[in-house]
Formats: sequence, structure tokens, C-alpha cells
Amino acid sequence: MTLRRDEWIVLEDLGDQPEGAWMTGTRPLEKRYRAATAVRDIAERGLCDLAPDDVLDGLTTGGDRPDWAARITALGRTVLTYRALQDNPTPAVEPAPVPTGYKVRGTDIDILRSALAAAEAGTLAGIDAPALRRALAGAVPVAGSRQHTLTTGKDGLAAVIAVLHLESLVRDSSGYNYLLRQLPPAS
Repeated sequence: MTLRRDEWIVLEDLGDQPEGAWMTGTRPLEKRYRAATAVRDIAERGLCDLAPDDVLDGLTTGGDRPDWAARITALGRTVLTYRALQDNPTPAVEPAPVPTGYKVRGTDIDILRSALAAAEAGTLAGIDAPALRRALAGAVPVAGSRQHTLTTGKDGLAAVIAVLHLESLVRDSSGYNYLLRQLPPAS
């Protein structure tokens, strides 16, 4: 069972005390948390030790005996350290990001190759042939399917979109729509 907010507050206060020092509590309870109950609850979990009566008598100041006294245990310090690590994890060394690619169907690769041949021959105006060639050079087949992953820059992606847009106007728009669904939304 995870600690309640008031238990965390008490544990943090105990952790702020010097090693082996007792933190005391007297009535009325502090308004920000129910200290006596929280201390008892975290003591049951082994996160702090409660002072016995003879220690409470020794902590009497000005005739007022504290209602309770507690000090953090090694487990309590470990829990605080672990929580701090979870709240501020050490950044992991990550490998360089793998370039993301766009999936195209196998039939679209055939269409793109035909369009590249026509663009390089000068019979298909408006298509950036060098950019389309670079995009197709980076096409990697996806294992177990007829799809390919294109890893390309903006110019190559624009050339691929232009060809698939032409295909969508003439015959089949599914390849064009499939690619458009992978693009991030325009902002």
C-alpha cells in the first residue's frame, strides 16, 4: 500500500532531522497533517522508530512531555531516496534516434519507380527526379509484407507525395491516402 500524503510529509520531516535525532510532537496537532496518526502508520511499516516512554520523559522541555517522538530508520531514508530517484530519474544514455520512415505499399513502390523513369526521361514534368531517386534508394522492405519503409528528407517526401497524388487523380487514391495518414498534422 502506498503512503498517503500526510505520511509522506511526516517521513520527509523525519528525513530532514540529523541522523539519530528525535522529532517530537505535541498537541494540538499541526494543521497541515495528522502527525500522530501518520507517524504511527509509518512506524508500522518500519520507516521510523517511535520513542518509548523513558525517551519521551527525557525529551521533556519546560515541563511539557511530548505526545510522541520518532526518528527515521534506514528503510525510511532508502524510501525517500528511491522516491527522489523516481521523481528525477537519471537520464539514460539513449542511442542516436533511428530516422523515422514512411510506409508505402509494394504497388506504390512500383508506381514510384515508373514515375522516376519517366521523370528522368523528361516526360513527366513537375517531379523532382533526383529527390525521388534518393527517396527510392532509401526504401527498405518490411519483413513479412509487401510494404517498404522510405527514410527520406522533405524533398524526397514531397516528390513521393507528388507522384502518389498524380496516381490518385488518374487511377487509385489508396496509396496517396495511406501515406497522408502517416504525416504529422499540419500546425
